[in-house]
Amino acid sequence: MKKNMRLFLILYLAGFGIGVLAGNLFLRKTGYQTSLLSVYLSSGPDLEAAQFFGELFFQRGKLFFLGAVCGVTILGMFLVAGGLLWAGFLGGNLAVLFLTQWGIQGLGTGILCLFPQILFYTPGWLLYFFAVLQMSRKSMGGSKRTREDYKAYFFFLSMAGVLLLLGIWSESYVNQKILAWIIEKHM
Repeated sequence: MKKNMRLFLILYLAGFGIGVLAGNLFLRKTGYQTSLLSVYLSSGPDLEAAQFFGELFFQRGKLFFLGAVCGVTILGMFLVAGGLLWAGFLGGNLAVLFLTQWGIQGLGTGILCLFPQILFYTPGWLLYFFAVLQMSRKSMGGSKRTREDYKAYFFFLSMAGVLLLLGIWSESYVNQKILAWIIEKHM
């Protein structure tokens, strides 16, 4: 597990570094911020919480089921690596956005924008990536997967799914109120 966590952290930090560099290069090239945060902030309050929940459920559900299917093949390792790099890239780009737009106070605001769903997303996605990576490694090794391997795989995917559903719920119902407060008080 420690080896996997180190690999996950290295991939995430590599994506984060690329995101910071890309955000800085876009800012330097265009002279203004080119991120999608303004689109997210302008479209979020127009949606009702139930509609937002449904939209997030289908967006994240597609990746979840694609990874669950790819996890039983060797493609699962590439999906895990790509998913961690992409998440790191988005995190780095978002950090640059908040820092360049609002300074050090913007970093605190950015962290506050991730609350409380980050409490569910982080363990949920880590558990998900761990399960997909382990099952994919068994495919690569050519070892025969037993019934117990599939039971453990679907058990961990179920646990990750519950955590991700809690994260989606908190993002669509709780976080929208926090974002409205941030926009009203600080922006």
